Amino acid sequence: MAYPKSQRKSKALGSSLEMAQFLDAGANKIKRRIRDLERLLKKKKDILPDTVIVEKERTLEALRMELENAELRHKTKQNAKKYHMVRFFETKKATRKYKKALKQLASAKDKDEKELRGAQLLESKIDLCYVVNFPKTEKYIALYPTENTDDLETGSEKTNISKENTNVRREAFRTLVANQLEEGTLPVSLEEIMKGKKLDKNGAGIMLEEDIENKSKKSRPSVEVKGSKEPEVQQNEEEEEEEDDFFE
Repeated sequence: MAYPKSQRKSKALGSSLEMAQFLDAGANKIKRRIRDLERLLKKKKDILPDTVIVEKERTLEALRMELENAELRHKTKQNAKKYHMVRFFETKKATRKYKKALKQLASAKDKDEKELRGAQLLESKIDLCYVVNFPKTEKYIALYPTENTDDLETGSEKTNISKENTNVRREAFRTLVANQLEEGTLPVSLEEIMKGKKLDKNGAGIMLEEDIENKSKKSRPSVEVKGSKEPEVQQNEEEEEEEDDFFE
């Protein structure tokens, strides 16, 4: 039976109002609502009207997307706090190196020296753009690692393998920065950096192709609503704190 337009509008409005309370909410609040909807669809799917099922499934899909956003915001804020000082000092150092390279190029006297200073200037540009454009959603990999920053990157149980992986990712990010610098597609350009601009609050910066692919895989729903199996919910999620200080 087709519902009157006024009733369909009412249902759509109800769904929108339900989602409104979860926008920018904490991850735990969203997880609880997702579990509630999964249980509802699991237990009462045979007796619920089709329109209600469609509405709840759409809400569930929207909540999963919002959960991903909430967890990303949480991770961004944690990384911003953890690596603030490292990034601050590295920005200062990279800026000094860039300005020094500019002066050295300007004072170069012959062709060979100009080529050398030009190459050094390019490296300093890449370094500065790397520090500013490195995404806050990722664990920061220092350009000028010291013993302290090395501890931040790899933890107390450092191994040759973990250091090698860190070096590989650092060079991958530098290569990406170099390419985007040449193409003029950096989130924050060199000119903007020299004017004091930084990444937006959401921390969206450069991203490696492999990270984009991994993010895409993680965003796929892990629970099929229409399946007959019990939804897979991690026990430790139910034991998390009731509030997220970062969001609420």
